[in-house]
Amino acid sequence: MCEPTTMVMMQVASGMMTYMAAQDAADAQTKQNQAYANDAQASHEREMKMLDRRMEEEKTASVQAEQDVIADAREKKATAIASAGESGVSGISVEAVLNEVDYQEGTILSRNLGSTKNKLASLTDDKEKSYATMVSRFNSLKPVTQPSFLGTALEVGAGLSQTVDFKGTTDNSKWELRT
Repeated sequence: MCEPTTMVMMQVASGMMTYMAAQDAADAQTKQNQAYANDAQASHEREMKMLDRRMEEEKTASVQAEQDVIADAREKKATAIASAGESGVSGISVEAVLNEVDYQEGTILSRNLGSTKNKLASLTDDKEKSYATMVSRFNSLKPVTQPSFLGTALEVGAGLSQTVDFKGTTDNSKWELRT
């Protein structure tokens, strides 16, 4: 069996080693959490860029489709007017044909606008899902428990009080090991 002073030194050294190991584990968990958080943030940013690009593509496609519908309607009106002029038809009949072309143009434009709004709303929902996923990933990180120096000191002290009888003095020559 060791002498009391050696026992005290061993318990203190053991406590220090335990504290240092706990600190190393906390540091490693902090680094791992930071890596996971960085990955979640980067993933969210990539998704946002993709969704922004898709939104711009949808807007551009909508404008192009609108321009095509307007050009097609102009062509149909011009054809109707030319045909009516060549046939000698005028008045209400020509107006009815032109009104029908306007109606079809408006209907198609309205449908395209509604479709574009729905696609953009869906992409906006995808953005919100991406953010929620990132937040969820942040919330699922393991909490880091920092070691307590005071707690370690108390554990060492409690262990010493069970193994060494200090005889109420700091004179280590009077200390005895408990059995």
